[in-house]
Amino acid sequence: MTRIMLASVCLFWALVPSSLATAGERAGEREGKGGGGPVTTIYRDVAIIGGGAAGSYSAVRLREDFGVSVVVIEKDSKLGGHVNTWVDPATGRGFDAGVQNWIEINNASAFFARFGVAVQPNVRSVLDQHFIDFETGARLSNYTPPSAIDRSTALRKYLEVAEQFLPILQPGWWNFPPPSQIPADLLLPFRDFVVKYKLAAGIPQIFATTGFGKHNFMDALTLFVMRSFDVSMVRTLLGLDANFVPVSRKNQDLYDAILTSLGPDGLTSSTVVDAHRSAGNGGVELEVYNWATGGTTRVVAKKLLITVAPTEENLEPFHLHRDEKSVFDGLHYSTSVVGIVSHPSLPANASLVNIPATAQPDNWVAAVPSYPYNTRFENYPNSTYYRVIAVGDEAFDKDQAKNMIQGTFDRMVVAGTLQQTAPPQNLSFHLFESHGPVSASASREGVETGIIQKLNDLQGKRSTWYTGAAWSVHLTTSLWGFTDSVLPRVVASL
Repeated sequence: MTRIMLASVCLFWALVPSSLATAGERAGEREGKGGGGPVTTIYRDVAIIGGGAAGSYSAVRLREDFGVSVVVIEKDSKLGGHVNTWVDPATGRGFDAGVQNWIEINNASAFFARFGVAVQPNVRSVLDQHFIDFETGARLSNYTPPSAIDRSTALRKYLEVAEQFLPILQPGWWNFPPPSQIPADLLLPFRDFVVKYKLAAGIPQIFATTGFGKHNFMDALTLFVMRSFDVSMVRTLLGLDANFVPVSRKNQDLYDAILTSLGPDGLTSSTVVDAHRSAGNGGVELEVYNWATGGTTRVVAKKLLITVAPTEENLEPFHLHRDEKSVFDGLHYSTSVVGIVSHPSLPANASLVNIPATAQPDNWVAAVPSYPYNTRFENYPNSTYYRVIAVGDEAFDKDQAKNMIQGTFDRMVVAGTLQQTAPPQNLSFHLFESHGPVSASASREGVETGIIQKLNDLQGKRSTWYTGAAWSVHLTTSLWGFTDSVLPRVVASL
């Protein structure tokens, strides 16, 4: 058993063309009838698809800092995307299953201050680590994790190399070189990059921090690993950059405050069911259905800002053109499911870590399990609750994830690693949410045939702009930095 300090770290109204609205309709909002029920028509400068980290931030910045009218369309009943805050009904204490804390870059804490959400430095939890092969449920008897010195040395080397690529990786793809000029290191499978720079001692930490977002972590191109485990993350783990959490320990507080500020401009429990985007830059018209009320809103906007993952399912209502579809078809994703569980047999103040037996005694590159996998059971300090994360490929779903996590627990009981209660009982799942498609990546062939340049070329076409993790670094405050580079372009195009 090893005790380790865990850092759970994680960003002008123009005339609407007659094809979208009549002159009389431009005067304001109206009530009408359509689609078999009441239809409300609204007019906005920008319609934002998705109310996660990028969408909520975009709405605030556009409204408050650029004077642009917006509407946010979010399928969930609340904003916030991947924060996944659960509140214990017995104590009122909050537990975050998704986003754990926030890196202080791009003046991120000031964004919280706008909404009166007090923050404080994040205090890292010290947990006892138990190394267990989740395939068998047996505790590893001969595994030695990297020493603190070896781990730090590897992370510093990673940082030294990664910082060289900052100008072409952040804040987004804007400055990414043409295929013939891409640095060779970025096209290496990550396992080869690790060998080249002797980073093996850093692998358990890298994987535990952000690697669980990739189902093919060691085989992914280094380019895309650096989008998940970016320079800011490394600097935070090394104590070079600060990170913070809300004083309330409820990350959802920020997004609840944003939703309140948006008022009627936040359409939650809502989905775009059909869309028309003009061939040029003439605007968009969206049919939005509210699953809670059964009402329909017709949104007429000059620009569309898509912040959700650009998958076929998410973008089906927008009737993608061939050039858009060909680019998005070249992106591949993992699926991440997060949860909060409890069981009397789980040890207090502990993290049960999934380490394959082949990693013994110190083969740290082999410490990454094969997908699909459950990464760990991690105790929230001073509680009986545990955070779990299951990862698979694009077809992985919540039922598979739940069965996997329960199966892991059952194997640990059979192996004698845990003692089952009498009578036996299953895990209690208090929160269980899919993050859906995450960690967008492309094949080496796709990168070498210009998929990144093609992604850039889609920005602004057909009145449509994009932000979100598929276009930037995955960490929230880094993503906010990329979004800050997109929004002036959106405003200039109005």
